[in-house]
Amino acid sequence: MYYFAPVSDMFETADYIAVYVELAGVGKEDINIEIDGGVLEVSGIKRRFGTNEECNFQRMERPFGLFKRRFSLPSSANYEGVKASFEEGLLEIIIPKKKRSGGFKISCIEIND
Repeated sequence: MYYFAPVSDMFETADYIAVYVELAGVGKEDINIEIDGGVLEVSGIKRRFGTNEECNFQRMERPFGLFKRRFSLPSSANYEGVKASFEEGLLEIIIPKKKRSGGFKISCIEIND
């Protein structure tokens, strides 16, 4: 099966991971977001806009049909509290990061004779 890959950005800050996916012309109800095995998957369907009557296209550049995009998430991703919003054709997914323990402590270990 053919899937098109929408344009996207992914970046990381000290507190969260952000993913932005351009989905102009897609309805909110046609978007699926899943996280499994450290992979974020955004998938769905973009329905064809325009005429319902038979026509001959002079130019057809906008993709339509099924789409899918996968993002490998860092081990610091915290899957609790993931938030998604969709406005003006842009899907925003914010994944919080796990809180760090503040570093590590080195203990002196005595070597036995």
